[in-house]
This record gives sequence, C-alpha cells and structure tokens, in this order.
Amino acid sequence: MKIASALLVALVPILFAGGPAVALKNDFSDQLKKLPEYRQRAVLRRAVLDGNQYCRRIGPVAYQGPYKNLEMWTVSCDRGATYGAFIGLDGSVQVRPCKDLATLKLPTCRLPK
Repeated sequence: MKIASALLVALVPILFAGGPAVALKNDFSDQLKKLPEYRQRAVLRRAVLDGNQYCRRIGPVAYQGPYKNLEMWTVSCDRGATYGAFIGLDGSVQVRPCKDLATLKLPTCRLPK
C-alpha cells in the first residue's frame, strides 16, 4: 500500500502540472472519418442543428485536426454559414460559427474549396 501511495504522489505533478503531453484517442471522430462523405455531412448537419445554428442545406465538411483534447471539423452550409465543430472524447460536440472562433481564441476554420 505504501508503494502505491508513493507512486501516486510521484505521478500527481506529472499528471496535473503540465507533464508530457499525451495524445488521447477520439473514437467518435475516428468513426466519423470512416463514414462515406454523405453520412459525415448528415452527422455534422445534425450537430449544427442541435447547437441551434442555421444549416438548411449542408455543403462540404472536412476534418481539420486536433485541438487540445478535441477533434475539429469544418462545416459549410447554405447562405454562407460556416462552422467549426469540436468533438469531445465522450462524443459531445460543440459547434461555433467560424467568424467567432478567433475572438474565442480557437483555431480558425480552413474550409475546403
């Protein structure tokens, strides 16, 4: 028991004080990457609508890359509406308009052409 306690005490500074960065696997984003494009668009359109954002007709979507412990996707909709969708490790999705990302100190959208 003393060994386990000593090990825990030794690991706490590494785990909570900016120790080595560990890339976490995001199974939900990985599953989305494997879907055909039309299914990716349907899933991300639903995320945009669930976030009370406008997206009557969806355009291109694209995986942009990791951001902290999230995976970022970009979504284009009609009327010039564009969004960044951030997928969490638990499958939750936060959707923000691309125009707001800089003021929120989030990565800017790199939309597909």
